[in-house]
Amino acid sequence: MGLFKHLLFWPVTGPKFLIDFSLDKVHGAVREELTDDAPVKAELLELQLLLEVGDIDDEEFRRREQLLMQRLREIREWREEFGLAVSGGPVRVARGPDEPAVVAPEAEPSKSEKAAPEVARPDQASVELHLDWE
Repeated sequence: MGLFKHLLFWPVTGPKFLIDFSLDKVHGAVREELTDDAPVKAELLELQLLLEVGDIDDEEFRRREQLLMQRLREIREWREEFGLAVSGGPVRVARGPDEPAVVAPEAEPSKSEKAAPEVARPDQASVELHLDWE
């Protein structure tokens, strides 16, 4: 009887199931992208290597490191927003006294420097979904 009932109501329940399934997959992909700090940590390691090799000076290192640390803070905020575990537990990363809340580069980035992707902030994000069924 269960299979017959499932097949009988598929025209009604099928589209709803498929939409819910698709939205769940999109939500998971967005959540993973917003909370994955591995690329930022890899950039920090690459930046450290560039400093050690001598390709960049201390001032350039500090400026780029500050941008990457801001991105890590934003990722941590997203992890907390989604209720995921954060490294270090409930400890918050404090900004230094000379570190502004939002960092904007003064000069044009060099060709060797990749443009950092912008990360949305949890308190500024909203999602609107409109399904028009006629």
